[in-house]
Amino acid sequence: MLPFEITLKRGMPVYEQVLYAAKKSMVSGQLKPGDAFPSVRSISKELKVNPNTIQKAIAILKREGFLEIQPGVGTIVCRPEHPKPEEQSKLLGPQMEALVLRAKELDLDRDALIKALRNHWKEL
Repeated sequence: MLPFEITLKRGMPVYEQVLYAAKKSMVSGQLKPGDAFPSVRSISKELKVNPNTIQKAIAILKREGFLEIQPGVGTIVCRPEHPKPEEQSKLLGPQMEALVLRAKELDLDRDALIKALRNHWKEL
């Protein structure tokens, strides 16, 4: 049993879906710093996917500071370092642009977009 929820969907790479589900569980507090993270083998077996696919997601989580390998213990969840305030908005740039573009495609006004954003923020 995985410590995070994931239902694989077609049209999106599996490693991206695993990455998203794992990050969501960490950010929401479902997985906390110090918790054990499942092995590549256990995740790939549970999801019935190639272990290399899972290894790719775990490598990204390690690189981004969400996971750490402790000899003799295994892979554990850790809290990533936060970028400086001036870098934070730059990091969100492409996603924010895509969000605004999609909102305009749907004819949402700014207030409706902000309301939707607040609702999603509360859910996490």
